[in-house]
Amino acid sequence: MARIIRDPTLEDNIVEAALNEPDAESRVRALYEDGCLVLLRDFRFDLDYAFLNELDFDVDGPPDIMRKLKKYSVDHILNLSARSNGPVEQYAFKHVFRGDAGRLKHFQDQVRSGDNQVYALYKRIFPNYRDTKQIYTWRFTETLFENLHWDNFGTTEDFHQVRIFCNVDGRPRLWRTSERSETFARRVYAEKSLQRFADETPDRFAFALNNKVLGGMAGACLDGMRVNHLAFEQGDVWLCETRLVSHQIYSGYRAIASMFFIDPESMDNPELRYDARVKRIHADFARVGASVN
Repeated sequence: MARIIRDPTLEDNIVEAALNEPDAESRVRALYEDGCLVLLRDFRFDLDYAFLNELDFDVDGPPDIMRKLKKYSVDHILNLSARSNGPVEQYAFKHVFRGDAGRLKHFQDQVRSGDNQVYALYKRIFPNYRDTKQIYTWRFTETLFENLHWDNFGTTEDFHQVRIFCNVDGRPRLWRTSERSETFARRVYAEKSLQRFADETPDRFAFALNNKVLGGMAGACLDGMRVNHLAFEQGDVWLCETRLVSHQIYSGYRAIASMFFIDPESMDNPELRYDARVKRIHADFARVGASVN
């Protein structure tokens, strides 16, 4: 089970929950919409963890091929075969799967099974959510020292999202979290002149917080933010809305990261979606400014 060191000066939005408790799904859903990171106790996906930890996508090779391999999608993997002709495909088959069609097939079976289990968990906790898009990502390359951030996706769409994560690797996946985006923005709104971003989309507002206020990747680990420390063990499963929960992958290797785009009207409380929160922040501070003037 994950080990957590909480900063006592931060609002505590890390919650552990067990799905075998009465009304657990509705409780987890409420916590999720409220902007909590929810760690599921006594829950694991049924995967061949030993086999998956034998696969190494961080192989050495020509830089142009390695850049593409690190971004290799699940769709690419599921369509890969010994007969694939592309240079990246041939390199992946030879070096990641050792030229063994049986190993490749077993991985493809694990990916299909894992994605199905993630979807089943999503529907168990959020049975009334209407998803418009699903993205399943198997991250099997090393990630170190990300910047603390809130996700942005380069879109103008007003949507809710469900993110489900699982650490597949035998080594702990190390995260740091800090304030919710709304809490942070309200705390520094005047100091950082965040009204200058009032005409930006909520998605661009997250981009501004990450890059204009916290310094982006250039300021990774140097932002001075108070943080909680989380070490997710192999098999741990957790959920959080990554535009509400600030997060930083400090160290990680093999993981599943899935995302469901949700029609916000299907939420228990649509006013808790990210876009609505950002619009309220700007409106509240605009009213304060107007009253002062």
